[in-house]
Amino acid sequence: MATPTSFQLMPSARSCYNGVITMGAPVAQMALALKQLNQVKFRSAGHYHIGRSTFTYYSAINYAKGAFNRGWQQIPSKGYTEDFDFFYFSQPTSQWIGVEIIYGAASSDPSDLNGPQIIVDLRTISGGAIGAKIDEGCEFNFPDQLVIPDRGETTGVARVNTGSRLYTFPSGGISAPTFPRPLYIPPANRGDELAVRVEATEVIIYAVHLFDLYLEA
Repeated sequence: MATPTSFQLMPSARSCYNGVITMGAPVAQMALALKQLNQVKFRSAGHYHIGRSTFTYYSAINYAKGAFNRGWQQIPSKGYTEDFDFFYFSQPTSQWIGVEIIYGAASSDPSDLNGPQIIVDLRTISGGAIGAKIDEGCEFNFPDQLVIPDRGETTGVARVNTGSRLYTFPSGGISAPTFPRPLYIPPANRGDELAVRVEATEVIIYAVHLFDLYLEA
């Protein structure tokens, strides 16, 4: 049965009564509506916002600039890193996880190709602790995916994502981070509590959005 994406009306109350057998069109309507809820509207998702200080010693004018940049007036130092683990409760029907990241990046040397980088991977949770990797993940690099502001003294605000193109995961697995792609959930881990790890180098993470991507039956 194909999953409907348009609005699905539930059967009329006059055609469904307690204690009365229902058949035909009302049953089909309920089945389609429930399938849409399960496969489209009730998918797993996670939205994480990371607090950043907007405190500054500057005057009122520069304070506004500092607040826009989430408090980071100065660029991250060379080699500065941050690691975050974000919980994700998958469904038994989950297959891929799309990731969107809101970030700020800057480099004192725009020609430095070993500068800003973000690596995202997928891990299990065992006994309340972060466990083994189940997807080596993907990486975002400057200047291919990440951007820096024209004014190099501040980080700015930008977005980057894995896209939503689905793919066939290699049978032998992946041994190193790849180009940006949705994270893959192996069949044995679907329905489990998982963790998405984000490792940022010379990048300030402001927010991370995680969401299910599914292949229509």
